[in-house]
Amino acid sequence: MMCPPSILRVRIQNRRRRFGLWLPLFLIWPVIMVLGLVLLPLLLICAVFLWPFGWGRLLLFGGPVIFSLLCALRGLKVEVNQSSGQVLVSFQ
Repeated sequence: MMCPPSILRVRIQNRRRRFGLWLPLFLIWPVIMVLGLVLLPLLLICAVFLWPFGWGRLLLFGGPVIFSLLCALRGLKVEVNQSSGQVLVSFQ
């Protein structure tokens, strides 16, 4: 089973300054899950009304697709190097 990333690491560096930030994403996931459970009845009602137009299926399966996309971010590392500075974004 794939798990979503638990830490986001951001490092920005230029010639004079270096700035690093570690964001604990594992503190945000429970809030997002509770919000999702609260909005689930509204999502189901909207999906029932939009099903004849073809948008209901997209609305129902959009959540799992977004969650799998977030889980696939684990291990992603983006580094941008220029002569003036460097930026690193890493999902762990």
